[in-house]
Amino acid sequence: MSNRFITPPENVRETLNCPPSRATNIGDISSITLPVEDQQLETYSSELYVDLLLEDKRTTERRRNESLIFKAHDQYIGSSGIAFFSDQRLVSISDRLGHRKLRDLLENIANSVNSRINCNTHLPAPIKFVEPSTTLQISEASAKLYITAYFENVHPVYPFIDRHWFEERAHSRDIALLLRDMLPFSALYHAILALGAQYHGDGSFEPGTGISWKLYQIALGLFPEILAAKESLVNVQAVTAMAIFAHNSSCIQIGHMLTAEAARMAQSLNLHRAISDNENVSFCQRTFWVIYFLEKTLSFACGKSSSIHDCDIGTPIPDTPKSVSGSFDWLRTICRFSRLVSKAYTTLFSISATLLPMASIRATIISFNCKLESWRLSVPEAFRPGNSLRSFNKLDNPSNMIFLRVHYHYYCAVIALARLGSSLPPAEAPYSLAERREMLLKACSTIIELTNQIDIAPYTPIWMLLSAPLSAMFTLFDFVIHNPADDKTASNLSLLGIAAGYFCRLEYASGGALQTAVLSDIAHIARDYIHDVKNGITARMANPTYAPHTPRAEGAIRLGSQTPLSLPGGPTLSFELPQGQTTTGDLYNPGDDFQFLMGSRFPEGVDLDELFCRFSPAAHSYPFE
Repeated sequence: MSNRFITPPENVRETLNCPPSRATNIGDISSITLPVEDQQLETYSSELYVDLLLEDKRTTERRRNESLIFKAHDQYIGSSGIAFFSDQRLVSISDRLGHRKLRDLLENIANSVNSRINCNTHLPAPIKFVEPSTTLQISEASAKLYITAYFENVHPVYPFIDRHWFEERAHSRDIALLLRDMLPFSALYHAILALGAQYHGDGSFEPGTGISWKLYQIALGLFPEILAAKESLVNVQAVTAMAIFAHNSSCIQIGHMLTAEAARMAQSLNLHRAISDNENVSFCQRTFWVIYFLEKTLSFACGKSSSIHDCDIGTPIPDTPKSVSGSFDWLRTICRFSRLVSKAYTTLFSISATLLPMASIRATIISFNCKLESWRLSVPEAFRPGNSLRSFNKLDNPSNMIFLRVHYHYYCAVIALARLGSSLPPAEAPYSLAERREMLLKACSTIIELTNQIDIAPYTPIWMLLSAPLSAMFTLFDFVIHNPADDKTASNLSLLGIAAGYFCRLEYASGGALQTAVLSDIAHIARDYIHDVKNGITARMANPTYAPHTPRAEGAIRLGSQTPLSLPGGPTLSFELPQGQTTTGDLYNPGDDFQFLMGSRFPEGVDLDELFCRFSPAAHSYPFE
């Protein structure tokens, strides 16, 4: 299978020295040659936008998040891979469709979110950081079952707990006293039981429901005690386990907070500096690196800078035997990826990155695609993105989860870099129009094809259940509407149908907790439009009104009205479209830019993952009440 969609153009490969050269002596960093593009970036990286703000009071504000959801300014491309449409893009699509069905669909979603956010509570009523009035009693047999399930299914992905140490205490006769007298261990214990219970049918897509949630609530109730206590490895591990649980659909509202708190505690305890208890050094290292990839990948997906300072990290990544079958070093692999996307955010997607000249952005995009390809090739073939999925057989649960994570992380990064490249003027774009289409369509089709491998279960992270497939669906929809004569339109419509079926199954399996069936309308809208185009039916919106563009700061990526509405050199296709429509629409139209946002419809700080989760507000309910 070709991988040219992540290979630099031939005329720049030698210039960029891709892949970067490595020292022949692992311990001798003096022989490492800095790639040309990294040398160029040093010229600009010393000046941050904050320096301009401090130096000159006339410097205006610059932001990427402006009352948006997953999360981009209408002038700047962010790192979030979630695809939404700007007001201008919605008008463009509605004009082509001849109706407002897409706009109405997205506005209904926005109104639903606003009604949730504007109520008198910040969290669903069941989510409180207080101990429950009645403690759930779990039999010894059930506890063993849940702990075993945790170490068989969760631990391979997040290998930060010493199983022997934990089970020795969890199965001791004095467990009741340990839970009473050692509150951080009690929080860790109940969080692990909660995670394991999900694999025995005791989980839930909603907060406050099921045995798993009741166990988790005990851990949440101890969270204030953990914050007040002297920090220790067990404290950090307890918050890490709580953060992992919070990445599922039942309590996504606190997932970011718990992940950030775990990162803060790990750095406060100096786990990143290799200053730790010698007896537990391996699990101090494991705990830090699990937090590292958890926080880094979440930050990139949300379009935010990481709270972990890479320049201060000195602790090595330990070996994690038996985490995955074979010789696959999963922890090192995902941490290398996390570092890669963290660097990409800093150099390409941050506020200060908007100061870079377009030539530097172009070179840096190519460089990161090269590094991404190098990372892909380092993954064992059985888990490697880019290989054929036709002969793929579903693996055991932890291996399947890791397989999906590797693929979804990789293709979401491909999408983020590709759309940033598409925002550049044609002369500065790092890849041709055909190459950009290939990389984006390949990424989206793979994400959608893999939805049949996703376990639609409470333990599956919400970004895998919802975010990545939704991004792929919206990207394909946009391409189909603006390129109805493309030779892959039929297969793209089929993929949209697969995505629609997946979202219907997701709502059904979640018992309506994830209200995603409405997204099937996207596929119907696209199919109806293509049917009308083929039959010569013209239906245009009268007097479309486009959202105005604001002036662009000098040196920023140009996406505004000065950029041509379509890229030159696009394919000329043969059959006739309705009057006024063209066949050369890019995957992203630089004139109004397919922006991965929904205008100003959402209040700041709302996450995509919350969009389709059922919410039952209770007035005057506060988390520490």
